[in-house]
Amino acid sequence: MISLLVAKNEFIRSLKNKKKLVLTFLLPLLSIIVAIGINNMMKPSINIGVIENQYVNKEAKVKMNGVDRVNLSRANKNTINTDMILAKYLGVVEFKKGNDFKVYCLDTNMKIEIEKAVSEVINSGNVDKAKGLLSILDEGSLSASQRGSGFIFITLIITCTMSASIMLKDKEDRILLRYLTTPNKLSGYILGNYIYNLINTIIQILVSSVFIYILKIDMGITISQFIVLGIVTAIIASSISILFTVISNSELQASLLASSIALVMALFGGAFLPIEKMPNILKLISNISPIKWIIGLTSSMEKGIVYGNNLAVIILIIILSSVIVFISSKVGEKKLKY
Repeated sequence: MISLLVAKNEFIRSLKNKKKLVLTFLLPLLSIIVAIGINNMMKPSINIGVIENQYVNKEAKVKMNGVDRVNLSRANKNTINTDMILAKYLGVVEFKKGNDFKVYCLDTNMKIEIEKAVSEVINSGNVDKAKGLLSILDEGSLSASQRGSGFIFITLIITCTMSASIMLKDKEDRILLRYLTTPNKLSGYILGNYIYNLINTIIQILVSSVFIYILKIDMGITISQFIVLGIVTAIIASSISILFTVISNSELQASLLASSIALVMALFGGAFLPIEKMPNILKLISNISPIKWIIGLTSSMEKGIVYGNNLAVIILIIILSSVIVFISSKVGEKKLKY
């Protein structure tokens, strides 16, 4: 009961700081927009070099160059290998007499695909296989919704820690000293702050979902799926933020700790680099990152999977969050005392 009373009082206090309140609600939405923007910027382009000579098929060159994210430019035959090693070109095409051509590429499989694409354009004028080159590059890269869920997780950990650090301010202002004169335990105060953080974060997710719907932002998943993911993310982010706060000695230390650990979890969890492209040691470490679980949930929902392993992951996150809150309350009882 005391925890609910603490949560209620925190809501009343938060309403008095209008600027912080607006910023808190806008940050998750901004993280979504930034994630989608970064996702679009990170879509790879294919650069193919063409050795200029009298046999260049100009029509084929124009058609391939017209494919979005496929760029053809003049290449120097003397520096082909160096240019490909430096990733200036994915491959180089040398046209020859009678619609014949030769492809230079460091990757054997990609060389075959480029040969198919060029051959199709020359023989039929079709660019489907040229477009297929893009899908090969896109394999393993994160979708907008996956990247968005990762960025939201990072944002929520930071904002939740900023909110939870009010406990440190209460200790500094000796408010906790007055609280401790009552029969109530510090664990109830800490749990109350967790409840406030959780409810506040869920409200942020709901507000963000309304903006996403109004602005017609394409997240790659439905609004209902976004809300479910948001609530799951809120549960784990709120619990982690409480732990960061109780083990810190100041608000600044808590914020720095949250930012640093959130970025590390994002790195290991695949928010920046897909798990499939990580070294084996990082793949192993990534298994303990909550961001990997969140991105995995997002991926499953994109594929239309609602239950199955998703339910097991959600239950695991809830159990882990409960354990973290329990540990936080025990640590906080010692750390927040005078």
